Amino acid sequence: MIKISNIIRNNVTKKDPGTKNPVSGYADLNSGINDLNSHKRVIFPESCDKRIIAAVKVLLEEKICNVVLIQDKNNHKPGIKIRKGLTIVSVDSAKDFLEEYHGIKLKKDADRKLSVSEKELKDPLTFACMMLRNNQADGIIAGSIYSTSLVLRNAISLIGLKKNNKTVSSFFLLRFPKDHFLGNRVFAYADCGVIPVPTADQLSDIAIQTSGNFYKLTGLKPKVAFLSFSTKGSAKDESLNRVFEGMKITKKKKSDLLIDGELQFDAAFVPEVAKRKNPKGQIKGDANVFIFPDLNSGNIAYKITERIGGASATGPILQGLAKPVMDLSRGCSAEDIINMTKTILKY
Repeated sequence: MIKISNIIRNNVTKKDPGTKNPVSGYADLNSGINDLNSHKRVIFPESCDKRIIAAVKVLLEEKICNVVLIQDKNNHKPGIKIRKGLTIVSVDSAKDFLEEYHGIKLKKDADRKLSVSEKELKDPLTFACMMLRNNQADGIIAGSIYSTSLVLRNAISLIGLKKNNKTVSSFFLLRFPKDHFLGNRVFAYADCGVIPVPTADQLSDIAIQTSGNFYKLTGLKPKVAFLSFSTKGSAKDESLNRVFEGMKITKKKKSDLLIDGELQFDAAFVPEVAKRKNPKGQIKGDANVFIFPDLNSGNIAYKITERIGGASATGPILQGLAKPVMDLSRGCSAEDIINMTKTILKY
């Protein structure tokens, strides 16, 4: 256990003026959040980000979870008052993990100098991953400042993959405001943040991972559509082979999973179009889990759904790791961070 010199555990202060509760439209994420989760610890390594601090204030005020903030490399104090449930850790404490961290790195670089490992370990994200590796928290949320590649690199090398898993991918949960014509529906888009051009096997892993986590987070039966620019052979191109094969592999692995493809988005989403383009299909315009053929299409689609369609996007939610590490979009809001925290508590 590391020696934390800067621990803040005093009484809860009054809610900061002007901090509104940003959890509207996410009843499915609120369900299952209970007193047990209020004892879980989530690490935020980007304590100098104002959006993180705004979210943390709400998380603590509403007793959603305990929070660990890691000070930056210069040990600047986060902009938050002392309160119960909050732990602030100096990067100086990272030295307690130096021997273990250096040992991990020596396996790939036998000539590595200890001073290099010591410098890397003072990075808040790296330090956070070592804390999670040693069971000193229940999850990490990062990415408001760090790039996805940095979050993934640290998570994969220090946390590792789930047993018998070869693929790390991501998905977004998308939900619309209550007054929207889609206000009663929630969707998952995958992969939107990790694998640029997934193989057929990876597409299958993405579909199985996402459908399982979609059910876990929403309680809804997953209806999975493998998306393409073609519907059931309406177009021919070599790029479609990965989608065909990925769907076949998924059917063999998960025969009980409701899947269909290859489908254009309108055939997967609009019942009237599905009747014309896919009359004998299992998906009848009612898909709720969308598997994109590559990162280009998935990433573009979620941003359009969010920015033009008006949806709230929670993600990218990483899947396939041994322990929960979540990657925020660098364009995230405090509301997004709170929703991501609720997600990690149910993960």
